[in-house]
Amino acid sequence: MPYLEQETARLQTALQALAAQQTTLTTQLTTQQQAVTAAQAQRTTAQNGVTQAQARIPPLQAAAAAADAQVAEVQQTLLDASEPPQGIPPATWRARLAALRKQLTQAQTAATAAHAKVTVAQQGVAQAQAQVRAADVQVSAATAAVQATQAAIAALQPRRQELQATLAEIERMNAEVTRDPLARDALQRVAADLSARTATLEDSLLTTRFELEDAETLLASAITRRNELATLLADLARQIPEAEAQQAATQQALAAAEAEVGTHLQDGP
Repeated sequence: MPYLEQETARLQTALQALAAQQTTLTTQLTTQQQAVTAAQAQRTTAQNGVTQAQARIPPLQAAAAAADAQVAEVQQTLLDASEPPQGIPPATWRARLAALRKQLTQAQTAATAAHAKVTVAQQGVAQAQAQVRAADVQVSAATAAVQATQAAIAALQPRRQELQATLAEIERMNAEVTRDPLARDALQRVAADLSARTATLEDSLLTTRFELEDAETLLASAITRRNELATLLADLARQIPEAEAQQAATQQALAAAEAEVGTHLQDGP
């Protein structure tokens, strides 16, 4: 039967389109899952960088604290030597002070360098942590893309099942119709199924026709209203110059009347 053949072809085409769509989505999903794996690897590398950067800080802080202690020790020694002890020649005492000041300068320079190393290491930790946060964003985005594609693939399954069930029913009907010898009971069942399907299609067609008639009526009403407005606008466009001309003539007449009244007033009674 042509109807059954057309329905079979339509359903098979729809199933093929779904299969092609799923193939595309599956390929896309594979690419997205690879992106998730790569982002997770980057995140692991970044986190290892944070761990390594943080491990460098305690020794550097200890070195800075030792340098600070050395500065404090030299400062105290220099403070203690601010007055020359008895029995020490002035020249020897001054040489001692100069050596202590030089030692203090060296200790302060070393402490400054030690603290600078700590600062650099802390900046390295902050940079590594920023890389971790960036990697987290990439992982989240890639994971969201994977979930969206998985949801799209899952959404295809109900539609595929519906099409397959309908196709199986059509094929069953077609098998009953083409069976040799014909089975009267089977044909009656097929006829009843086709009748029900036809009734459903007729109801849909009738509803569509009513909706189309309503839409056409609404469109015709809109067109009529548009034409009325166009005519009204055309009349207004034509009346505006006439009104402007009448206003100009009235102003001229008023000016002439005012002039005539002025003349009479000047001539007297």
